[in-house]
Order: sequence, then structure tokens, then C-alpha cells
Amino acid sequence: MLMHNEKPQSKFRRTVTKVNGGLAKFEATLSIIILWLLIIDCCIFIACRYAFKIATPWADELARYLLILLGWMGASCAAADNGHLDIDVISPILKRLTKDPNKILTVLHRIAQAMSLVFTGIFIYYYTVFVVKFAKTGTPSATLPFDMWIPMSFVIIGGVLVILHTILNMLLPYRPPVTDSDNAAPDSQTEGK
Repeated sequence: MLMHNEKPQSKFRRTVTKVNGGLAKFEATLSIIILWLLIIDCCIFIACRYAFKIATPWADELARYLLILLGWMGASCAAADNGHLDIDVISPILKRLTKDPNKILTVLHRIAQAMSLVFTGIFIYYYTVFVVKFAKTGTPSATLPFDMWIPMSFVIIGGVLVILHTILNMLLPYRPPVTDSDNAAPDSQTEGK
């Protein structure tokens, strides 16, 4: 449903929005599955350790890897809807000083997205180089039946998804965040109550 001041989206924007949302939905579903696996793994670890007095080092290691994967899936889900933590000190100042702060905020937001994209891209590039070199050593996991490069690649997967969501969001028009003052009822509505 269109608001009174919104323009209909172009086919390109609808496609980008659909791809971004679909990917985010897949990541959210995967995150729920990973979370349940982590809960089950921790229950096994705790029960074996304290109730049955059985050592399960594999469960501790698996929990670590699942938590890393869950963190990066969460980061990519947050990147899908620009949900990462940010400090908004400029917006209130611009709202007081200018008539149309959204133009300036749009430019600043795009600069922040570009900086995030560059930083994440550089990080993932050098981390990938490190993981490839590490994979050549053939170092096995301490207790699980795979090489260590496999859980290390979870960071690469999550980082690439964050980069993809950032690029997709840069293709979409900037929408300023809704603040509490934007949702507040006008004084005329609250006076009679």
C-alpha cells in the first residue's frame, strides 16, 4: 500500500527488495535452525557433564562453531534491513537547522554504507587469504571429524552475505529511520484526554 507521498517502485527496485528480503528470510530461518541446534548441543553438554559425569568435548567445540555461525547469520540479517547499531546524533541537529534534513542524511547514510562495504570487503579478503593458507596445512578439528578451515569459513560466508545485503541496500532509495517523536501523537490529540 502506498502512502500519500510515495511513488510506485520501479521493477528494478521491486526485484532488489524481493531478493534482499528473500535472502534475509532464508538467513532468519537458518538462524532459527542453528539456534535450536545450539540449544540441543548445550543441553547434551550440560546433561552429560553434570548429570552423567561423561566428558563430551565435541559438544563444547560444536557449540563454539554454531555460535560463530549464528553471530554471522545475525549480522547478515541485520544488514538486510539496515538494523545494525548506529549512533544518531546528526539527525536531530539537522532537523533543527535545516528544512529538509533528509537530503543530507541520505548522503551521509550512503557514505556510511560505502565505508562499511570497503571495511568488510578488505576484512573478508584478508581473512579468506588466511583461511586458504590455513586449509593447506590440513589441521584437523580437536574433537570433530573435519578440518578446521570448515568452521573458519563461517566468517567468510557471513561476511559475504553482509556485503551482498549492503550492496542491495545501496541500490534502494534511503528511507530515514522512524524516531519516537515521529510516532508521537500531535498535541491537539492529547490535549482533550
